[in-house]
Amino acid sequence: MTKGRSTLILLAGIVVLGTFIFIQETWRAKVPSKEYRRIQLFDLSPDTLVSIQFKYTNTVVDCVKDNGVWMTGGSERELGRADVAMIHKMVAGLNSIGKGTTITAEHLEMRGIDAAEYGLANSALRISAVDNKGRHTWWIGRKAPLGKMLYAKIGSGDDIYTIPARLLDIVPTQPDELRDRTLFSGKTTGTRRIELRGSSGFVQILNDSKEGWKIQQPLVAPADPQAVEGLLENLYRLRIEDFESENVSDFAIYGLQGEARQIALGGADDTSRMLVIGDEISGRPGMVYARRTDDTSVFALKAEVLDLLNIKLNELRDVRVLPLPAKDISYISVTRGTEQIELVQGESNSWTLTKPVSWEADARAVGKVLKFWDTAVITEFDETNTTFAVEWTLLFGSEGLGETNRIDILSTLGERNGLLIRRNGEPTVCRINLPRIPDSILDPLEYKDRTLWTLQPENIQKISVKKSKHPRQVIERLADGTFAVEATNATVQVDQGMVGIWLNELAEVSTSGYVIYNPRDLSIYGLADPAVTLHVGLAGTNQLGRVLLIGQEAAEGFYAMVKGRDVVFILDKTFVNMLSAGLIVEPEPIVPNTDQ
Repeated sequence: MTKGRSTLILLAGIVVLGTFIFIQETWRAKVPSKEYRRIQLFDLSPDTLVSIQFKYTNTVVDCVKDNGVWMTGGSERELGRADVAMIHKMVAGLNSIGKGTTITAEHLEMRGIDAAEYGLANSALRISAVDNKGRHTWWIGRKAPLGKMLYAKIGSGDDIYTIPARLLDIVPTQPDELRDRTLFSGKTTGTRRIELRGSSGFVQILNDSKEGWKIQQPLVAPADPQAVEGLLENLYRLRIEDFESENVSDFAIYGLQGEARQIALGGADDTSRMLVIGDEISGRPGMVYARRTDDTSVFALKAEVLDLLNIKLNELRDVRVLPLPAKDISYISVTRGTEQIELVQGESNSWTLTKPVSWEADARAVGKVLKFWDTAVITEFDETNTTFAVEWTLLFGSEGLGETNRIDILSTLGERNGLLIRRNGEPTVCRINLPRIPDSILDPLEYKDRTLWTLQPENIQKISVKKSKHPRQVIERLADGTFAVEATNATVQVDQGMVGIWLNELAEVSTSGYVIYNPRDLSIYGLADPAVTLHVGLAGTNQLGRVLLIGQEAAEGFYAMVKGRDVVFILDKTFVNMLSAGLIVEPEPIVPNTDQ
């Protein structure tokens, strides 16, 4: 029983100790925040603050939250829209002001002085605020004789405090210091509509989620994304210089009536803000009157805004002939009359010519075409010239982007000032910086891969060479990997060193250029009765061999053709000369010994 009672006493002691520790730690956790609030002169929150006033001897600055919108004004200035960020910064600055030395009523009585000695009887600055807890007042007196400090007191309290003099850098002295000088808020990326009405007429530009920026008025045409972004950046940088008048009812005296000069921006959330530009300000060169249609204030802007308002339409038009990025293009079609070539990019990014014949395309040749059109730009827009017939039509498609760009090239009857084109069926005729299109763009051979074949040397099982006026040489691979002469009655041997050279050369055979495909007469190239016929046999039943026909000599090399592929090409002379070296050698004759 005694043992049980001791356990209960011990348990109770632990509970009491735990409760004491909990209370002590809770008190310690609360002390810092209480201490912080104790030394703060101001304790304001922008969320609960309703108004704040700064009253000087001759000036009053009022900040009032009206339906959630901060407004600012003063004794000689009606309320206008305030800069919310500046209001929040000011409140944060006030909350950072702490109390220094405290001078109590007892101290004053002991010294025989009153608040007037500290500049607090007729305070040079009184700060009043209203929030959800009621009205608060702070009196700011003169500077302290030592240190960068001021005297202050709270409301009707008797205590006087020293506070940092930087308070004077935080509080506004004029209403305009807190005014919102931003004309267009937000980010350029959130803009979906631009409207300009000036001396050049009405211009409307819309940002389509799929097609990007596009001019809608006074014509429908692609817009230059960089030019539009540059315009937007300049518009978002506009700032109000001075506030001229508040609560204006007659804008005519400032030239701000009607729709003569306007700039409007619309956002993706259907929000819109419109700026109206008025007359030049008399006596202030380089400045114009302006207003926002959602406000009754008139303010001054730099006259540079007129350059943005009166921007020329063609400065905003897309001058790219081929808007699609070259890296995203996966389809090319070029048509002139009955001639057409068609190129398609496969899954491995390799290109294939599909019209008028089908073969693998040389990526470098395709890249050359893309680079040619990627550098093309429009130099002139002509809205009236629509009489020319279409001579060429080019299509550039992107499967990934789901877009196709069409370029119609118009017949210009031999003009050399630059090609005339239409983009994507637009009515506008454009002159571009390219004087002509090379005829080679329609040549299928221009796109044919220069590699004739690629083989693994170990897969070459048989080599047969027939030269005119020479017997055929045929060698085969043995089980040990060496080559031997095909069964023959002649006493000949294989030159194994030369076979190694041939295997390396035959692994990859390329041409320096193509001549013609589907030739009508092979004899022109010496291929009806070729000078050399080379047959390469491959191991395995699934691989076809290669038969190379070599014809007569040309300036650049030798005419040649792979049998079964009716394309004549040029083989390098070095390669052909290699074939002239024999694979088979006659054994050296045995010379009888005559010395015995």
